Amino acid sequence: DLAFSKLVDFRTYLESFKGYNIHDTESPYVVDSVMTQVLTKLTGELSKLYECCKSDEMSPGSFKLRLDLFVEEDHKYESQLVNLLLVILDNADADKTSRYLNQVQRGCISMLRNMASNSSLQAFKALAKLSGDSMFVARETIRAGNSTDDDASDDGYGEVLELEASKTVASAFDSGDMSSEAKIIVMCSVLTQYLKIHGLHNESGVNNISRKGRGIFRAKYDTLTRVMDSGLEATARVDMSLKDKSVIDSIWDKIIDTVKILLLECLIDGYANNSKSILDIIALFLLHLPPRKYSTVRSILEKGANRAIEVAFGKNEDFDEHLTSADNIVEGAIDIFLACFMGLCQKMPSSPALKSMTGQILGGTIESSDWPTGNSSHQVRARHKLAL
Repeated sequence: DLAFSKLVDFRTYLESFKGYNIHDTESPYVVDSVMTQVLTKLTGELSKLYECCKSDEMSPGSFKLRLDLFVEEDHKYESQLVNLLLVILDNADADKTSRYLNQVQRGCISMLRNMASNSSLQAFKALAKLSGDSMFVARETIRAGNSTDDDASDDGYGEVLELEASKTVASAFDSGDMSSEAKIIVMCSVLTQYLKIHGLHNESGVNNISRKGRGIFRAKYDTLTRVMDSGLEATARVDMSLKDKSVIDSIWDKIIDTVKILLLECLIDGYANNSKSILDIIALFLLHLPPRKYSTVRSILEKGANRAIEVAFGKNEDFDEHLTSADNIVEGAIDIFLACFMGLCQKMPSSPALKSMTGQILGGTIESSDWPTGNSSHQVRARHKLAL
């Protein structure tokens, strides 16, 4: 206790830097290269300390299933260590315009990854806070009238802290040491965060987000897919071992809400840019979904298939502002339709929607006298692709 209290005292000292410009030479607190070296050394030693204590004094312990990462603050060594790492990150003397992490940041992120892999919800909570919405959005190259070449760089921000934190959330799920319960709780928090930012679309209907004047950000699903991959498997495993399904059913309902948003709220460019990720998530979802939830999901798959048909059969003028990706939009819509259709066939073959959708596609194609050519409308080409 005495030794760790000294670390807490040093954290308090570092916190006193808050509010000062670390690059201001007239500031009473100047974070120079010496401080950077101190923080780098400290981070390395803290990593060794955690390796020694992660199974004992800093063990995350056991916890019950719940729908969020919310963890009560306490004075356990684990939470104190995470708080110290966050304060170190705040004082890492990082150049905000840099595309790379410095040594201090790398050391802290590496430690948080190690702790998260050991099922530390405190570490996951810190990583989620650091990553913000970078788990779900990626910068797009833009060349607006007042943008510079630097603004329009297509390599994004490189290893900025928030992006690296979001990658760490996903990579920690690959650890064999992480418990199923921890995976489920973290997955639920990631889904909650995704659902919160889902409505941040612009008025043009394009699935992108403008953030703090830093360019245009487009939705991405790589982190969500990786988290759901392991999280769904863990949920199914825990589900089979439980007699009382009340809590696990609430978790399945959150997962179902996410799939519903993916299928029914996907904006038109999303069919072109994110169809593969959506297909992967649907496949994982259906693989692990328990039969008792089929009736709830059936209408979502039916509506998702019908919406994809509407997009694929859209009139040419519907694609006027998306001409560069019109073919990709149609292809993506067809892929998503087939994923929903095949899901219904495999899991809910008695769905009456299967017959009506089959008739709609085949009937419309047979009645059409057009054969798809390079100059054919999107509707004609889409009908023939679906029929085949």
